[in-house]
Amino acid sequence: MRPVIKHIIFWVVIYFLWTFMKSGGGKYYAIYLQVNLVNVLLYMVAYYALKHIQLPYFYNRDKVVSFGLSLLASSIVLYTIWRLAGIYWLDGLRGYAGRIPFMEFADYLIQTVQFYSPAMALLAWELHEERQQELKRIHQLEKEKITLEKEKITTELKFLKAQLNPHFLFNTLNNLYSFVVNGSPKAPDMILRLSGILDYVLYKSQNKEVSLKEEVTTIEHFLALEKIRYGDRLEINFVKEGNMLTPISPLILLSVVENAFKHGASGDIDSPKINIEIQAEKKSIHCTVWNTKSKYQGELNDAYKKGIGLSNIKKQLNLTYPEAYSIKIDDYKDTFQVAVSIQPTETIHQ
Repeated sequence: MRPVIKHIIFWVVIYFLWTFMKSGGGKYYAIYLQVNLVNVLLYMVAYYALKHIQLPYFYNRDKVVSFGLSLLASSIVLYTIWRLAGIYWLDGLRGYAGRIPFMEFADYLIQTVQFYSPAMALLAWELHEERQQELKRIHQLEKEKITLEKEKITTELKFLKAQLNPHFLFNTLNNLYSFVVNGSPKAPDMILRLSGILDYVLYKSQNKEVSLKEEVTTIEHFLALEKIRYGDRLEINFVKEGNMLTPISPLILLSVVENAFKHGASGDIDSPKINIEIQAEKKSIHCTVWNTKSKYQGELNDAYKKGIGLSNIKKQLNLTYPEAYSIKIDDYKDTFQVAVSIQPTETIHQ
């Protein structure tokens, strides 16, 4: 399917979905068919400006301040257009004429999240498609028995590193939207942590090595967001010791931690527990992740038996640390543990 057709389908779905949601399940459907003509047009402007101007010309060129200012400026412009449309047209349709101020900070935050939520969903969709295309390319290389082993290894590593779970991203965005709408003080911290994860996974992870500190910081962001998602029923213990400047191939430890949530906490409807220990010694890094398993048998527990969720971790270890790592898996009825040890090269100097 061509990208243009995909985008048309996406925006049509967003238009009718938003109309149904905003109209109270269809009660005011005719009114919001008109209202969301403006909304969806603004969503489209937000996405295409982000995709084709702000990301390539600012963020991808390490102009972080300019990128942030451009987001602030574009959100203000979008909100101003939205309110002008409201004053001269939409407020009257909804029966709010003269009752809504021109600009209100809380309303500005809510609308900004709405402007960029479809953009983030579409970017995640495109990222997923790029991963699938990369997988097909790898399979084609293997089928044709390409002799350029170096290119093959590089391509495989790039694919294995692109492992940000789309479900995690969507769940986090839904939580973020809820907190912003309700004015929760947790919203700014969630934005910063999600931004840190995206920056690390999409860009920094393309480096051959990063400091253990950067990997640990990303894991902390991930745990904080998952803690918000699961609430008090999730118990996490995270211990980190040793030299955090030790170099490590990015995303290996994060993948081990994510695996505990994907096949442990997500299937446990009771009170899942996860213990994480990361130790950096003189010549090695040790990571142990222990988690409870669901009491109910099914696909999640069967995944442990087949090793699903760990195969990519083993492949990356084989490619990055051949003969310089060990991995031990302890699979019991109610618990699961993965212990990884690697021997990096030398300390990264700041």
